Amino acid sequence: MIEKKAPKIAVLGAGAWGLTLANLWAQPGKNQKHVAVYCRDPIKAARLSETRVMDKPRGYGLSPDISITDNLGDVLAGAVIIVFACTSQSMRELGQEVGVQLGVLEQETHQPIPPILVSAVKGLELGSLMRMTEVLQEVLAGHSVAALSGPNLSEEILKGMPAASVIACADLEVARALQERLSVSKFRLYANDDVVGCELGGTFKNIIAIAAGSCDGLGLGVNAKAALLTRGLAEMTRLAVRLGAEADTLAGLSGMGDLFATCASPLSRNYRVGFELVRGKSLDQILGELGAVAEGVTTAAAVCELSQRLGLELPIAEQVESTLKGISTPANVIMALLSRPLASE
Repeated sequence: MIEKKAPKIAVLGAGAWGLTLANLWAQPGKNQKHVAVYCRDPIKAARLSETRVMDKPRGYGLSPDISITDNLGDVLAGAVIIVFACTSQSMRELGQEVGVQLGVLEQETHQPIPPILVSAVKGLELGSLMRMTEVLQEVLAGHSVAALSGPNLSEEILKGMPAASVIACADLEVARALQERLSVSKFRLYANDDVVGCELGGTFKNIIAIAAGSCDGLGLGVNAKAALLTRGLAEMTRLAVRLGAEADTLAGLSGMGDLFATCASPLSRNYRVGFELVRGKSLDQILGELGAVAEGVTTAAAVCELSQRLGLELPIAEQVESTLKGISTPANVIMALLSRPLASE
């Protein structure tokens, strides 16, 4: 049973990652939280609430203590932490809806302390090229905003395998408070105040994962993949540092850790995009078969546009975008990268 005074966490998004996080925080024990999940689709919300079984990535069971509903106001009522687990391109709209609902709740309850906002989304908003915490800060001013990022393949976590992640906030004390509240058995959080580095690491690695999937699909071997990941990490670091991040952050869990996990596992949707492209499938066909968003697809375009604005050269990201647009092929991309002018590391 959940203690009556257990803090309430609102998870906005009933995809694989949102439900995985909800299941983690609803685990029985002294750190068990009261978790409510918002699912925009009323039919899916009713099915999940009744069956307590996820449909993706597989039929994993959900804790009976998780509340699942399509009523956003009910999910937000009394929440001390709001975790956004939507897609990057729906973040702004959802944030605006949350702002309206919080305004109504504040009038009704006069809640003195606004809830802390946590983005568990890895991507950039097309057009504005904003990171997810920047979007939340713009549409929900007055709230502390943090980012959750790291090597967290949902299917492994659902199987009970251990994982670690980073919770980043510009106010390190807020990050540490979230670290205490959101860490549970087999899910260890590290506090960080480099939000830029943590978000860009989690964002950029999805692009490199597409390239890694293609590398494996072409059977190019371990040497080639090691070179790809190392140079990919260099690109990630170059962009992040240019935007104010600390280089050390990209060598941590939310950079190198997330990169290696995502590029090594067929459980990664972005890896599977690259792997299936090699097999001759169209991007639309691949995404349809995945039945879920692969953030690297939209992120590639956003990162390349951002690099052009900054005057940065990001050859791997540029070649991945070229492949996704159908301009090039994975095999030609590898040759293009190998044919680049020789340079120092």
